[in-house]
Amino acid sequence: MDTVAATIKGVYMVGSPKQMSPVVLLADGDSIMPIFVGHAEAMSIHLALRKERSPRPLTHDLIVSLISELGGTVERILIDDLDEGTFYARLVVGTQDSHKEIDARPSDCIAIAVRTNSPVQVRKSLFDQVAVESSELEGVSSLDEYIQ
Repeated sequence: MDTVAATIKGVYMVGSPKQMSPVVLLADGDSIMPIFVGHAEAMSIHLALRKERSPRPLTHDLIVSLISELGGTVERILIDDLDEGTFYARLVVGTQDSHKEIDARPSDCIAIAVRTNSPVQVRKSLFDQVAVESSELEGVSSLDEYIQ
């Protein structure tokens, strides 16, 4: 399968002032792939990108700890499908004797990838299908503007 190595640009807010939605922007060069996420996942990704730690482990911190304590490593995440507006992803975990691909929401995979410095890969045909040029993005503002 042909993939694109994507970079996580950050978590942003888009929409009208009355209806703002968090979006994670993945980049490959000047092409941007937006993935809308829930508010809790957006905050988790945002905190991890800023290297901020919660006083107690968040769910994604717990998952990373579990994988590590069980002797595994997060090798990469793969965002590989889109069906009726819903993205699909897999968390690829290496263990001593095998590789496991675990079905997961892209937002959870991204939150885990940020915490483990794992590569983010997107199926090339999917990236090409949904990516836009950075100049095409309108009404996008940093999540920092909404949390103080």
